[in-house]
Amino acid sequence: MSYQHDIFISYRRDDLTRAWIDKIFIPPLSSHIFYELGSHPKFYIDEQLESGTTWPLSLGTALGTAKTIIPLWSKTYLNSIWCTCEISHMLEREIKTGFRTLQQPDGLVFPTIIHDGETMPINLSSIQKVEIQDFFNVKMSPDSPKAELLTDKLKPLGKAIARSIGNAPVWQADWKIDAANAFYQQFYNSSVAQQTQTPKFTQQ
Repeated sequence: MSYQHDIFISYRRDDLTRAWIDKIFIPPLSSHIFYELGSHPKFYIDEQLESGTTWPLSLGTALGTAKTIIPLWSKTYLNSIWCTCEISHMLEREIKTGFRTLQQPDGLVFPTIIHDGETMPINLSSIQKVEIQDFFNVKMSPDSPKAELLTDKLKPLGKAIARSIGNAPVWQADWKIDAANAFYQQFYNSSVAQQTQTPKFTQQ
């Protein structure tokens, strides 16, 4: 196995945000990246809600085989154990592979603010970010003047991501294993915390 995705979209799972990602956010960003790379990027966007039903191994595997991550930041982003795992894994990969240094100034994490960027931790706020709070509207038409403004706003992001995709570090198998194990452990811990009765496997 090697890289399977160019970009992992990390977000607080809900139907409205997912609809906005598909309808408003991805098309212009994909177009910008296409013009830089000459090919359309492959996105991974998890569709399952954060109710304990998210399958952690497949989620961790997807993250471990993605080249970059776009955390769609909101005030409650870090309230999600899944979002926290996702961004932490990629930040650690940056450190291990020498990204965001004098020798390799590009990053693998591209914080994109859709709500309340003032709550972003200092270690993330120091990373160059894109603020698109004004465009986070699921009722926005893709053909509206505001959508055109978003297209212009995403152009620098597309260029930066394309550069990181092209310069992605050599894929390492332990990324997939580490991410999957971390997600499984989080799933297990949260399941134990929520368990209040001994499960019954047979009817009595």
